[in-house]
Amino acid sequence: MIGISSSCCTPGNKSQKDSPYDVTLAFIGNPSVGKSVFFSRLTGVGVEVSNYPGTTVALIRGSVKARGKTVEVVDLPGIYSLGVANEDEKVTKRFLIEDRPDVIVNILDASRLERNLYLTLQLLELDIPMVIALNQVDLAAELGILIDADRLSELLGLPVVPTVATWGVGLDEVILQALEEKEKVQAHHRVKYSQWILQALSSLDHAFPDTSQSVKIAALLNDAEFVELCCMPPEANAILSSARRLRQNLEIDHGISVPDTVARDLYGESGYIVDSVVSSFEPKKRFRDRVDRVLTSPHFGILVLISALLFTFLLVFRVGGFLETWIVDDLFEPHIIQPVEEMTLGMSPLFRNLILYSLRGVEAGFAIAIPYIAVFYAILSIFEDSGYLTRAAFLLDNLTHKLGLHGRAVIPLVLGFGCNVPAIMAVHALGTRREKRIASVLISLIPCSARTVIILGLVGTFVGFWPAVSIYVMEVFIIAAMGWVLGRTLPGERSGFIMEMTPLRKPELKSTLRKTWMKSREFLYIAFPLLLVGSAALGIADALGLLSIFQNFVEPISVGLLGLPAFAATALVFGILRKEMALQILAVLAGTANFAAVMTPLQMYQFAVITTIYVPCVATIAVLKHELGTKDTAAIVIFTILLALVVGVLIRVFGPLFL
Repeated sequence: MIGISSSCCTPGNKSQKDSPYDVTLAFIGNPSVGKSVFFSRLTGVGVEVSNYPGTTVALIRGSVKARGKTVEVVDLPGIYSLGVANEDEKVTKRFLIEDRPDVIVNILDASRLERNLYLTLQLLELDIPMVIALNQVDLAAELGILIDADRLSELLGLPVVPTVATWGVGLDEVILQALEEKEKVQAHHRVKYSQWILQALSSLDHAFPDTSQSVKIAALLNDAEFVELCCMPPEANAILSSARRLRQNLEIDHGISVPDTVARDLYGESGYIVDSVVSSFEPKKRFRDRVDRVLTSPHFGILVLISALLFTFLLVFRVGGFLETWIVDDLFEPHIIQPVEEMTLGMSPLFRNLILYSLRGVEAGFAIAIPYIAVFYAILSIFEDSGYLTRAAFLLDNLTHKLGLHGRAVIPLVLGFGCNVPAIMAVHALGTRREKRIASVLISLIPCSARTVIILGLVGTFVGFWPAVSIYVMEVFIIAAMGWVLGRTLPGERSGFIMEMTPLRKPELKSTLRKTWMKSREFLYIAFPLLLVGSAALGIADALGLLSIFQNFVEPISVGLLGLPAFAATALVFGILRKEMALQILAVLAGTANFAAVMTPLQMYQFAVITTIYVPCVATIAVLKHELGTKDTAAIVIFTILLALVVGVLIRVFGPLFL
């Protein structure tokens, strides 16, 4: 027997730390079980969104008052298990082990109880007090599923509270029940593992009697991260080494896979529980079932999806464009920018530029956040709450996998044509960091509405309609090629297609508006300050003459290599602030808006293509930094610049054959 300290994730081992909260609750559940609705109903909009340390996975924290206590509520990412398949699962596991909440609120979808119980049984191994919120019991009843909540509570050894989160039913009772469970030693259900797993656990029990069963199971599954989070290095190494020998012996002697056996045992246990608590009856034939068959069919479903995506793009583009025009042309320019320009005429160029460029940054922020981000998230919330988002992912999964992505990536990719900022923020939903990196690179190359202004305003107006269309065709080929290359070369974990097909339901207006605000304000809090700083820095650089120095410095490239007019380089720099500003500054520097008088058709085409490829705008860069970190953002910026230069040179060489 090996002596191991009690540090290995034993019950009641939570570290003492100063906290303004009396109780911390962790909301955990599978994706699409109504967890976000549950959370937002309880906490309202006064929440804090922050990345878990060292990751890009966001944790949403809020607080409620109950029985005179201040309760912290942490909404963890939706996961299917406590495995190591993606970053969401790793973060959830780390939070439970390192932060150890007082009580887990495990939210289950009553209409998919067996699938949800797999995670529940894993959570029970952690010996953290837990309450079950049996959500969507109304939907389960519509599907002909009735669940005996009292019997489920008896089998699990935990409080089970039926809830309907969309209507607020049972939410208060869940919180009050969780407060009662704090610091309780629950005599909860224990998984009945198969004979071989029990023998291996018995051997580990003899060698490490003071180590919790959750650590021993993790060691048998070769989940080194879990063991190392729980135990000090000597103990962790000893447990992992012993478990490795036991696992190898089992697989050699009996021809079994330990991970497959444990998964089978968990599913078998889930099935037994479901058989004991669920009674079924034949539901009425519903109109939504016929609609669902159409939405998921390989032929009609694709047509509906294409129509939905085109409608989404059109709505974001039209509504966003209308609001942006109103904000810029009717509000900021006449009432703020122009008066401030007149008031600052006598100031030194440095202070004048600092003020004006900062205001331009504020203008750009509002022109992006309100028109495009809010509209995008409102539509995304409707797709999500209605259940259509999972159907879209299902239909396009084969196509997106060719780009190294999950089917869920289709929405941010398409919405990138409206605005890159909310599209990159939407990659949060992708399972692995590898997928987030690939999607972010591809979105950065997508011609957003601001780039469309340049394509249509320059090439479409002065060169021709078909040359403008050819730019979009070229972009699609570049994006597809980049996705194909990155999908085959970029290292990292690939996520399989595991996604619950959530039932169709009518979205609730209040929930849609609340989710739209919660997601939109992330841009206001994170990207907006960086946009303001970047704009001010650009203004100072202009006042100090650094932009002129830059223009002279890059003239061998812009004029000598690309064959563009000298002033085009400065216009491209301003395009970093806002893409359409590249066209506005080009007109200012050229001294005319009739670009045909100062540029050849080839130069205009070349300028438009380079603008659609090189460095995303400041707002996009800010969001990229938030999602991926400085290193990946810098790599994307450098890559897009080099790609734009290569394509620009190719256009100069071969363009005369077509233009």
